[in-house]
Amino acid sequence: MSKIIIHDNAAFKFSGMIADHWKSKGHEVLMEMGANPLVGATCDLVYIDFMDNNFYCYFNGLNGDRSNPPFPKKRIAVRAIDIDVWQGRHCDPQIYDYLDDLIVINKFYYEKVKKESQTDGSKIRLIYPGVDLEKFKFRKKERGYNIAVVTDNLWEAKAGFEAIRIFQEVNRVYPDKPWELHIRGQHILPEWHKYAYDQLIENTGLKNKIFIHGKQPDMNSWYQNKDYILITSHKEAFSYGAAEGMAVGLKPILNNWFGSEWDEKYRFNDLHTAATMIGEGDYNPEEYRQYIQDHYDLKRMLNEYDKLFGT
Repeated sequence: MSKIIIHDNAAFKFSGMIADHWKSKGHEVLMEMGANPLVGATCDLVYIDFMDNNFYCYFNGLNGDRSNPPFPKKRIAVRAIDIDVWQGRHCDPQIYDYLDDLIVINKFYYEKVKKESQTDGSKIRLIYPGVDLEKFKFRKKERGYNIAVVTDNLWEAKAGFEAIRIFQEVNRVYPDKPWELHIRGQHILPEWHKYAYDQLIENTGLKNKIFIHGKQPDMNSWYQNKDYILITSHKEAFSYGAAEGMAVGLKPILNNWFGSEWDEKYRFNDLHTAATMIGEGDYNPEEYRQYIQDHYDLKRMLNEYDKLFGT
């Protein structure tokens, strides 16, 4: 049995699954928002989700002074998720003298980090995320008319305006169907975002068919009466929304963002193509579920973590 500490300032959204898995195998697992190097120094494994200040609390030593040695540890691993990659935190070659494992979550980031790390890349690991297929229940049904858009904050990179434009096109091309658009997201500052969404929705003439939902206590239940998962983002490291929706059996309609590894037949390059993917073509819920089982199963991800860390 090992003693493991997990640090995650994002409130354990992803690392909670890893913690539950390690606990089920009999390991002692501590979880904290923020860093606690004094406790971490007593652990066999320090796991940090996102290369943020938690890692630098360990690496920079006492009082942020690198002339002091970093806090001792047996093994320290960091998962670089997205913005930390774009901020270039992996580029400092000094961190690899201290860090044991830098995990990235897609091939695009793996190649970028390996090229920019100024090392031989031997400490950089590619482990794809996974969806809990026991939690997200498959639901077989015929093609329907409810389109789901899943994001967190409604900011420019998620391109929620484009989702509404696609919904307009769907209604233009297939006007005799009872379409609905359901956006799982929330408005953020600056305040003009909300007014812009309200105005755009009003201008579509489809206000009674477009719904913006806040946070949901049970996303599996929320997906159950939807038929398509539409992701219009310009930037995604993975897209849990796409994977969860497909696991339930929703047809994926995915923007062809840079670095995307989703099958090309699920991607679109223009609004009209996205609309026709919704209104026409195959609708195979079993295929979408199987795709997630083959590529993004949580059990596979957890097995790769166990192999890496000997847990």
